[in-house]
Amino acid sequence: MVRPFDLRDLALIRRLGERGIALHTASALAENFHPLRGAIVSMLVGGEFPTFVWKMDNGDRAGFIQLRIANGATQAHVLYISPRCGEPNGEGATGSAGGAAEAIIRSPDCAVWLALLDEAVAGVGARGIHHVIAEIDEHSPELLVMRRAGFAVYTRQDIWSVRAADYRPPGSAPRQLTRRAPADEWDIQLLYANTVPRLVQLVEPLPAAGEGDGWVLRDGQELAAFVSIRHGAVATWLRFFIHPDAEAEADEIVAAALDVTFAREPQQVFCCVRRYESWLPRALERSGFVVGGSQAVMVRHTVHHVTRALPETAVALEGQRVSASSPLVRNFRRPKHPNGSSDAPSHGR
Repeated sequence: MVRPFDLRDLALIRRLGERGIALHTASALAENFHPLRGAIVSMLVGGEFPTFVWKMDNGDRAGFIQLRIANGATQAHVLYISPRCGEPNGEGATGSAGGAAEAIIRSPDCAVWLALLDEAVAGVGARGIHHVIAEIDEHSPELLVMRRAGFAVYTRQDIWSVRAADYRPPGSAPRQLTRRAPADEWDIQLLYANTVPRLVQLVEPLPAAGEGDGWVLRDGQELAAFVSIRHGAVATWLRFFIHPDAEAEADEIVAAALDVTFAREPQQVFCCVRRYESWLPRALERSGFVVGGSQAVMVRHTVHHVTRALPETAVALEGQRVSASSPLVRNFRRPKHPNGSSDAPSHGR
């Protein structure tokens, strides 16, 4: 049975909070994230961290899922699910890869996942959310469960990181970034539309002005790059949006962003690089970044087109045609004939 979190689930969330898996990488790496805190805040204040709990009637097995919904957003992110799906045990684990996959799907913990995901998607869909997004290791057994639950891979991403002590600044002075201003919004939207695949745009909008700090780099009147910097409690999260004509300046853009970032003295900086940004990792590596993992960005839609019959009243109204009260008259002008006849207005029949 799946139901929303309430106070009687405090011990359950505390017990399972260390046995699950985070599916929103920015929150897991940059924020001081605690599922129990989010569940209590959502129950008391409402909104941002909806949490659902699953329990067997006999109490032998339990689990929970927590999502995050930004204010005014049409998409939700899966933050955390517990317990995580382990590797299949000896039963069915030997043999073909297909047999191992079936063993994972049949495991009791994965059955908990399927129930939680279905209820969570239905719950946020009732609140007007269109898409649910999850970021998961592309080699983990949970990826198979997410596919079974109706999630599809929209893109893939690599997570890079650098510590302050490992940062290698360039020999030359980096370019200077300026803070995002209202006058930059139109150019930022155009840059986003021209650099992010359309499929990803449909489910993941551009970071809003209130989500961290936004910095821009202009080359004359043209916008060369937009950098989103999100300062978390334990680390900083970076996203780069660079114009194709400025890819040759990637090293300078990365250095300029890191100068701004390390001015706040974070211990560690993480950078999310999507696979369609294949030219960016070289610039990050030259600045001291190392890759920490690869993930699949998976999406499930909560709404779809449904064909249904019209109600009887609509059919009845459709069948009642109202005849015109007067004939339709169109004026036109006769063409002039060679014999010089008049081209006075006339009425058509």
